[in-house]
Amino acid sequence: MKLTNIALGALALLGAGLMATSAFAGAGDDAVKGRQACMKAHGASFGVFMPIMKGEKPFDKAAVAAAFAAEDAACAAWDKFWAAGAEKGETLETWAKAEIWSDRKGFETVGGAWYKAATVVKAAGDEAAFKAAIPALGDGCKGCHEKFRRPKE
Repeated sequence: MKLTNIALGALALLGAGLMATSAFAGAGDDAVKGRQACMKAHGASFGVFMPIMKGEKPFDKAAVAAAFAAEDAACAAWDKFWAAGAEKGETLETWAKAEIWSDRKGFETVGGAWYKAATVVKAAGDEAAFKAAIPALGDGCKGCHEKFRRPKE
């Protein structure tokens, strides 16, 4: 009877340890999934923005606001996506370069430029202001992707 209780206790500890390890092991994958969802939301926004830029659709402030709201929701845990220890996924591939973590100031600078440009686009009240603001937003994306994202192979 004692042996059975000891064995059950050991199995319980082993199981708890495995669950804790797998919960910890998934943190990198969670960060990669979060980054990917956030970047997909950015891409989806440009799917709304570009037809307006090209004159294929009229300026629609509500559609622009909805696109940014979707980005905000997808990117809400931004700090966790780029935290120390989130450099790589356990099973998922990432295109984030190590420079994000080794050049934190540079990463935050280009991210700040994107954020400033996004703020101007969000505030645009008409088509002219929107079209004037979008190039800086695209430059913000480009600035980060050029230095801090490796190409997909």
